[in-house]
Amino acid sequence: MQGFLNAVNSVVWGLPMLLLFAFTGIRFTIKGRFFQLTGVKKSLKILLKAFKRNKNSEGISSFSAFCSVLGACIGTGNIVGIATAVYSGGPGTVFWMIISAVFSMMTAYAENFLGAKYTSTYYFRKSSTGAFSYIENGLNMGGLAKIYGALCLCSVFGMGNMTQSNSLCDSIKVTFNVSPIFTALVISLIALLIINGGIRRIARFQTILVPVSTIFYFFISFAVLLKFNQNIIPVIKLIFTEAFSLKAVTGFGMYKAMRYGFSRGVFSNEAGLGSSTLLHSQASSSSPEAQGITAMAEVFIDTVLMCTITALVVLVSTDANASGLYGSELSSQAYSTIGAVGKFGVGILTAVFSFMSLTSCSFYGETSFNYLFGEKYIRIYRIIYIIFVFIGGVFSPKLIWELADICNGLMAIPNLFAINCLNREVDFPKVKAPTRKDECFSFL
Repeated sequence: MQGFLNAVNSVVWGLPMLLLFAFTGIRFTIKGRFFQLTGVKKSLKILLKAFKRNKNSEGISSFSAFCSVLGACIGTGNIVGIATAVYSGGPGTVFWMIISAVFSMMTAYAENFLGAKYTSTYYFRKSSTGAFSYIENGLNMGGLAKIYGALCLCSVFGMGNMTQSNSLCDSIKVTFNVSPIFTALVISLIALLIINGGIRRIARFQTILVPVSTIFYFFISFAVLLKFNQNIIPVIKLIFTEAFSLKAVTGFGMYKAMRYGFSRGVFSNEAGLGSSTLLHSQASSSSPEAQGITAMAEVFIDTVLMCTITALVVLVSTDANASGLYGSELSSQAYSTIGAVGKFGVGILTAVFSFMSLTSCSFYGETSFNYLFGEKYIRIYRIIYIIFVFIGGVFSPKLIWELADICNGLMAIPNLFAINCLNREVDFPKVKAPTRKDECFSFL
């Protein structure tokens, strides 16, 4: 089974998929005139203005949406996922993950701009939001929207549910030697209480937990980097060397580094999947530009900052290739180098991050389920979701990671197709007065 999934994963995340993600990110980067770099000041102004607005009677605030999406992104991808990426693709994976994230910031902007725009225009039913709305109403392809919904459900159960539950239980076992069956049962019950409260209860939960856990993550990560500061420069050199080596010293090579860099980056920040649009479209009081910029900030914080820092922590403090450790065991070894605060801290953080992602992603699946089957069956979805939380907690980690990568790749195809077809409808805030050079980019 593992061999079959590896083969399927290699096809799904083959060269065509890497080129599609790269093309989309580069296309919107050029169209936006490198807005993710040139529009930092403008973005901050719009972002702060959006955060100050209160939620309306039907939605949630922009800050709540920001924390909820960030909670979904800051899951196992930031600690366990990066450890598996380094294990599977070598140090060069880190470079390609950062490059993909910089371009993915514009992909995230485009999909969330369209999601907010079409949701506010065609809000004729609650489930027709975000990606569903611009695929169904923008492309007039309701069938493709249903296919996307089905793939989104599969991705949620793989990426947002089982991998998060598995990493949470595995981390608690490694750190505190607690049986995964017991942990899976406890988190299933807690998740059920939160999920039953709907998007508002999920948003309130994330608004409190995301800032606190993120600050603690930076604290223990910088403690490790400070202890092994002499290894930082050699590790950075190794990352660049292996990122461009056809046959790297560790045996991975450029293509494998690119493949895992792109796939783990997407797993972490979800840019290109369209899933974040389902939450951002709930902040209906904010403009499409503000939602797009908020999504850009999420990708930057999640991948460019947090994933990079985790990768450096693992590489400067351990020999990832020689250790033979995988996933949470590798990340636990890295953070344990600063003592008990690191060992128990990363165990708790992995559990908290995983649980944040697990609860936020449940809303993605719920929206997809509503779109496909209607709201009257929502209790069935929630029961199934909780059952999969328990199953994921006691399943094989490598098998689940492969399934999650496959689901992500398949889900991205209809979404990337849609935002590329609708690219002319994506507008960017003006950083400076338009010039004749803008005409050069009009074809985009």
